[in-house]
Amino acid sequence: MRPRLPAALTGLVLLAGPAALSAQSMWLNPTPPPAIRIVRETAKFGTAASHLANERTWVKTLQSKKVPYSYVGTVAASGAPEFWFIGGATDFAGLEGLDQSYQSDKSLAKQLDTLMARESAFVVSVQTLLASYRADLSYQPTFIVPETRHFWVSTFTVRPGQDKAFAAMMTAYVSAYRSAGATSPWVTYELVAGGTTPTFLLLVPLNSLAGIDRDLSTRGAIGAQMKSPQDIVAQFAESTERVEVQLLTISPEISYVPDEFANQDKAFWRAK
Repeated sequence: MRPRLPAALTGLVLLAGPAALSAQSMWLNPTPPPAIRIVRETAKFGTAASHLANERTWVKTLQSKKVPYSYVGTVAASGAPEFWFIGGATDFAGLEGLDQSYQSDKSLAKQLDTLMARESAFVVSVQTLLASYRADLSYQPTFIVPETRHFWVSTFTVRPGQDKAFAAMMTAYVSAYRSAGATSPWVTYELVAGGTTPTFLLLVPLNSLAGIDRDLSTRGAIGAQMKSPQDIVAQFAESTERVEVQLLTISPEISYVPDEFANQDKAFWRAK
């Protein structure tokens, strides 16, 4: 069995041991990690309480073993009943490294195998995504801080062969946001594996839903900074096949984060 952090998320550090323990939270900071892994679970209707209980047990099991990786668990506040588990690393080799070392602890593997088997009663489907950070398509990029409570995620499915046109459109938006002095940060990742490509994920970290209101209120000012709005609209229509927008709310009880991160906002991350 390959490791599955509350559903398949592993490899958020390179090696076990003291060095890895300090690296456990290396991606849990404002700087976007170069590589991320997202596990999307679609839950069965009416199983939320049991599902959450199983995920909490998963977190406790990892805590008992002091496993040196971390992830943030989120619950969809819009759309289908989904759970997203998000983690990052310095590179994809790091993800593979922990995947390979994971099985060395037979006791842990057996416990997590049991928890995974229970998931079949709660989960309809699971999708694992690997994505690479695109700094050039991001604006004032901030990934996560202890005060982050939500992710506003837009998933752009780009038409085959149109990824360069899409990137040019996004670059124009970055320039317009900068010229307008917009304060809402966003981070863009390009899908490497796990779904249709080219696909880009744009994540907006939010401390509260007021961040959505703020972003919506500045769109007129941002549009005014576009040199040729009609061309941008045409470029979007030509390059983009589909857009899916979701709001995810962080659930601290199904997140596995180190104390050095959680203690910066202990009332939230370690609430009893």
